[in-house]
Amino acid sequence: MFEKYSYKTKFKALLLVFCMLTFTAYKRSFSTLKDVIQENRELSKKEQTLKEGTKDVNQLSSEIAAIDKIIGKENINKEKIQQDIISFITRYPVSIFDMRSIHEFSDDSHTIYTHEIDVTGSLNQLLTLSYDFEKKFNYSRMVSLKFYISKKDTKSDILHLKMIFQNYENNK
Repeated sequence: MFEKYSYKTKFKALLLVFCMLTFTAYKRSFSTLKDVIQENRELSKKEQTLKEGTKDVNQLSSEIAAIDKIIGKENINKEKIQQDIISFITRYPVSIFDMRSIHEFSDDSHTIYTHEIDVTGSLNQLLTLSYDFEKKFNYSRMVSLKFYISKKDTKSDILHLKMIFQNYENNK
C-alpha cells in the first residue's frame, strides 16, 4: 500500500503525524502537568508564609490573654462595680457631682461597660483620689481623666474631675 509513495513523501507524512501526536500529547498531558507544577510551587510558597504567620498568631493570642488579665476582673456584675466605685470615692473628702448611667457596648469577642463619674473637691483631694484609683482599685480601669472648672457664682469656682472607668468581659 505504501510502496507507491517515495521515501520523501513518507518522511513528510511521518513528520506530520509526529507533529500532530506531539501537539496532542502536549495539550493532553504536558500542559496540564506544567500547570500543576506551577500551582504546586505557588501553594508551597503560600503554605510557607502561613507557617511563618502562625508563630505570630500564637504569640498574639498569648499577649491578648495576658492583657485580658490586666484589664480588670471579669464576671463581676456591672452594678456591683459601680457601687464599688462609689464606696471607694466615699473614703475621700470629695463630693459626687454627677454620675451617668452605665453604658454597655458589645461586639463578637468582648463586652465593654463604661462608668462615668464627676466629682468635686480641691486639687490635692482630686489628685489623691485619681492616683489611688489608678493604683489601688482593681475592679475596673480608669481610661480617662478630665479636670475642669465651673462657676457657681461670680465669685467662686468649683474644680471638677470627670473620670471614666471601663470593664472588659470576654464573650467567648
